[in-house]
Amino acid sequence: MQLGFYFDQSRCTGCFACAIACKDWHDVPAGPARWMRLLYQEEGKFPKVFVSHMATPCYHCTEPVCVYICPNEAITKRDEDGIVVVDREKCREEKTCGIISGEGTDLLYAEQEAPCQVSCPVHLHIPAYIALIAKGRFKEALELIRRRMPLPSVCGRVCLHPCEIECRRKDVEEPVAIMALKGFVTDNVPQELPARLPLTQTDCVAIVGSGPAGLAAAYDLIRMGYGVTVFESAPVAGGMLVSAIPEHRLPREILKRDIDYLEALGIDIRTNTRVDLGRGLDDLLEQGYGAVLLALGASRGQKLDISGADLKGTLNGVSFMQDIKSGKATDIGEKVLVIGGGNVAIDCARSARRLGAQTVYVVCLECREDMPAEDSEIKQAEEEGIEIHCSLTASRVLENSGKVAGVECQEIKGIQFDENGRPSFKVVKDIGHVLDVDTVIFAIGQVPDLTGLSGDIKTSPMGTITADAETFMTARRGIFSAGDVMNGPTSVVDAIASGQKAAFFINRYLQGDVLRVRSEKTINPKDIAVDIPADIEKQPRRLMSTLPVNERLSNFKEVVLGFSEAEAIKEAKRCLNCAGHLCKDACPYSSPQFADEEKARMQKCDLCIERWAEGKKPVCVEACPPHALDAGIVDELKIKYGDVTEAHNFNYSKIVQPSIITRPKRR
Repeated sequence: MQLGFYFDQSRCTGCFACAIACKDWHDVPAGPARWMRLLYQEEGKFPKVFVSHMATPCYHCTEPVCVYICPNEAITKRDEDGIVVVDREKCREEKTCGIISGEGTDLLYAEQEAPCQVSCPVHLHIPAYIALIAKGRFKEALELIRRRMPLPSVCGRVCLHPCEIECRRKDVEEPVAIMALKGFVTDNVPQELPARLPLTQTDCVAIVGSGPAGLAAAYDLIRMGYGVTVFESAPVAGGMLVSAIPEHRLPREILKRDIDYLEALGIDIRTNTRVDLGRGLDDLLEQGYGAVLLALGASRGQKLDISGADLKGTLNGVSFMQDIKSGKATDIGEKVLVIGGGNVAIDCARSARRLGAQTVYVVCLECREDMPAEDSEIKQAEEEGIEIHCSLTASRVLENSGKVAGVECQEIKGIQFDENGRPSFKVVKDIGHVLDVDTVIFAIGQVPDLTGLSGDIKTSPMGTITADAETFMTARRGIFSAGDVMNGPTSVVDAIASGQKAAFFINRYLQGDVLRVRSEKTINPKDIAVDIPADIEKQPRRLMSTLPVNERLSNFKEVVLGFSEAEAIKEAKRCLNCAGHLCKDACPYSSPQFADEEKARMQKCDLCIERWAEGKKPVCVEACPPHALDAGIVDELKIKYGDVTEAHNFNYSKIVQPSIITRPKRR
């Protein structure tokens, strides 16, 4: 038998009688802990304002994720009635759940966040999904990741993982392999495409560009109820993810897996459809789109302004990678020099080796420790015979009969970059090198292609679109910008975060709200003090196996082979669970609550267990004036009210299966 709730959203007036009665009956002190919460949602412009409420007690899920994740096994599901209960005496007792020091912070226990989560641009609940992996609950972990991450498969492979830089496990030995664990989950949970989401908003949004920023914005907007159309000029969606990242790092089918999921939600992606950045933007607004997001990326490669840069045998890195990915013939020699120290440069160098180059050099301004490329990628490049020459600048390309004959390089010191990414350095006199090469690939950065951009949308000296840094709106009302086209070349995860912020402000714009919001107080993850237990056992970080070098160089097979299930679970168990409150973070409905008290322990709705024994229903049901609430055996509630799990702004999780029947409020 499973007891549960019925909620008639169409009857709820938002009087909060249920929440007040719950707090009074259970003698919950004033403060942040609320067993029954009533979430308020207001949409539309006056006078056509649509208001809805959602009652959110504990839904006593069929498969409660809080039960699995609690390190002290303080949460259990009763066999006799399916009610999920918490033993507060066991909560946070035997095993540590949260090791952030309370000194120097005014945050309550439930408000504290781990350094890894704070440093993540999209703010994933990292400790919670890692804890689920440690328990073998892979489907639940993936669902938790997808709450904030539109491209989990992609970011399980090509993320720069700033979370690992701040992971406090490094103070014991090495950081947890957070990115690899995310990749493991996406690879080992069978793809189940979601149902198409209902469109509850009257406006639609046009997004120009299907790279990470555009897809992230589309993901958030479709879940807000907007119709979303993504216009992509290329034959395949994905932007630079599909056109420039080599297959040995990001196989095409991995990206397709994420895009298939997004399209199943109802996002309309139109490939081979170029939008004119002048008149075409007017056309989109005239066609009825309420807002337009420019998420074009930065796809035009650059070359150094040096002698010989236009000789035959010189290429720009972005075009080189795009030609490889599209199957075009690439004309390179046997001796290749790549100029640049980022991931694009390393991608070009490793691709050149796979295309037959016998000697490949990489020359960059940075020292080895400061190279922006991913360290593991640099190591794999060196395994493949690529020579890295740091602290050098290419001063000219040598010529022989109109072709590249070598590159003259000079040693530098004191390298610095300004806020626009422009380098400044000093050349060490009389120290130079000539590298004997026949092909030069410039991979020193990219700029957006803004051909035909409307004159009322301004651009910066760096060739990016100028938009309000707080609201992401351009100088033209209703047209927003996000990602690399606005910020210049960044990482995949930074572009995703930018797209999410743009979606937030687009929603405010379409709802008629004031765009500017009070900025939240930011926390530097380095300032988060963590009290690591003295008895913590050292465990080396597990390394993923890779394809042998002799099996790499004749093809573009994926090099990193990922974790096995046993390896993933062992690696996940290394997490220190810095912030604690895993139950709260993992619950799709944030039902677990924590009061402002010494060593706060979890509390939540228990469906008024003691009242059932007296033949009474939960106090919230009896207190509701419009009779919007009911409770009972779920199968009987389904017979009485119908088997409906839809409600405005309510996401029914098929994985945890909340025990609630709803009647939605319609516009």
